[in-house]
Amino acid sequence: MDLEHGPCIYKRVAGCGSGTEYLAVTPTGDLYPCHQLVDNRDFLMGNVWEGVTRLDLQKSFLKCNVFAREKCHDCWAKYYCSGGCAANAYHVSGDLLGTDDYGCELFRKRVECALMMKADEATNQ
Repeated sequence: MDLEHGPCIYKRVAGCGSGTEYLAVTPTGDLYPCHQLVDNRDFLMGNVWEGVTRLDLQKSFLKCNVFAREKCHDCWAKYYCSGGCAANAYHVSGDLLGTDDYGCELFRKRVECALMMKADEATNQ
């Protein structure tokens, strides 16, 4: 985990950009917001011939940020994970703006360990 040169503040707030900045393209030309949502017809956004035809989905993914997730409001690690993965949240909670509680716990532990290693490095020079 790169604590010094991680993502810019925009990415730390907005997340990965699924459905807005990038799309997953299937071999048959279908467009999905993320590779983890491919073949779930509820998330089919269009195809390479017609482009994005489900602008409502694109708007839903625009809302996927660290401020939109209720459980993130008081989390000390929210700017390291950007609110977590929308696809994981959907698979676990059924909601793009939900959270993957197990994934959150694991990520917080990773950040805690990275911070501990950085503090140890700074104090043992």
